[in-house]
Amino acid sequence: MKNWFALALLLLALAGCSGQQSSDGGGGDGGGFGAEAGEGDGGDEIKEPTIVLDRSDVQKFRGTEMVDLLSSLEAQEPDDWHRVRRHVYPIPRAPYDFDKDGRVARKNYEWPPEDPDDLSDSQRRWRSYLLWPEHIRELLQKKDWDSEENRRRLSNYGRMYALLHEFQTRQPYASPTRETEYWSRFAESLLAYGEDGEELLIANMIVAMSNPIEDVCLRAQDILVQIGDPAVEPLCASMWTSHRQLVMATEEEIDPETGRRISKTVYKVFGNPNYNKYISDTLYRIGPRVVPQAIYELEYSLNSDGKSVGTTWRYRKYFVELLGRLHDPKALRSLEAEIDRVVVEEYDPEALRAGKRVIDKAATDTAAFTWREHLIEAIGELGNPEGIRALIKLWKMDDFHEVPAIGAIFELTGKRVRSLEEARELAKSMKVDLKGE
Repeated sequence: MKNWFALALLLLALAGCSGQQSSDGGGGDGGGFGAEAGEGDGGDEIKEPTIVLDRSDVQKFRGTEMVDLLSSLEAQEPDDWHRVRRHVYPIPRAPYDFDKDGRVARKNYEWPPEDPDDLSDSQRRWRSYLLWPEHIRELLQKKDWDSEENRRRLSNYGRMYALLHEFQTRQPYASPTRETEYWSRFAESLLAYGEDGEELLIANMIVAMSNPIEDVCLRAQDILVQIGDPAVEPLCASMWTSHRQLVMATEEEIDPETGRRISKTVYKVFGNPNYNKYISDTLYRIGPRVVPQAIYELEYSLNSDGKSVGTTWRYRKYFVELLGRLHDPKALRSLEAEIDRVVVEEYDPEALRAGKRVIDKAATDTAAFTWREHLIEAIGELGNPEGIRALIKLWKMDDFHEVPAIGAIFELTGKRVRSLEEARELAKSMKVDLKGE
């Protein structure tokens, strides 16, 4: 299985990522236009940021300079090939060293830099290295990097990134019809490059759904739905990110002593609240074939104890809702398991800012209640009468689940109950095993 999770995180790291130019002249980012980012874990752990690049610098490099460099791999002289490879090999020293568990073990130098215009040699080399997409770096670092097949593949990537650069920096058509036609032609152009082009197209369309303009999101959805199965895994992987972006910004304030303006560079994390909804809607439009992957995401995102602890319920709820909407009875086993294996915890925001986890009991209780409501609704939509067992179990956890639980039981069985006891009697009459409820 391809590591689409890493690819999705790679793509969603930069600010203002969209598939269409915005009204202020900013282009959209995507199709590998990014670099590694921390896991989308709902903010329950403080992580060192791993990249800060100015979006315009990335677009300019990857859409022009990198395109020219990759075209050199078609030259006859090996010296031209080595000139390209020297940009990414040998690999410069990273700002952080990590232990076997992926935690920061040692800090080698300051990153992100306080002043992007005043970089040390180490920072400059690392920044230059990160301007290259990870998948391009990997191809240039392969043992057989200079084989004819690999060089041809890299040259084709150069042509694809030229197409992406035009797509990201152009002015959109005023006519919605002409704009939709342009998107279709762009998609066809990338798909002509086979699997590599398809992956770049999928990545760009996923990033486009972070755009606040609904028409942009719907065009991206249409293309992903037409692609179908190959888009399912990266879409599911992207669901865990909430399109969290590390954005470089400038803040100004007045020096109280001199009265002069002082500018400083700051880094902020933002997320698009509608992003996961667009992802979920796209998967729903693709249809029942997404069910196995959605179940996989729930089953294989647990810790070594088989639990999901913390705020990850915020992401899991989208898969739960999606499985309910798809009405596949086979999803019951996985949704029922979520009752016990998801341990909801919410943390005190002040403590988190200090790098500590302190459970906020009131927030945790509210979140746990909300999580169970999502499960009740989804299980009720599955159409599997066995789900009454899980609904009874959830109802028992809080009397305030009574109304949605009764509604879900009716949706499953067509029978109305008024109490837990009546629900148990109904289950027995339907020969549903209540063991474990």
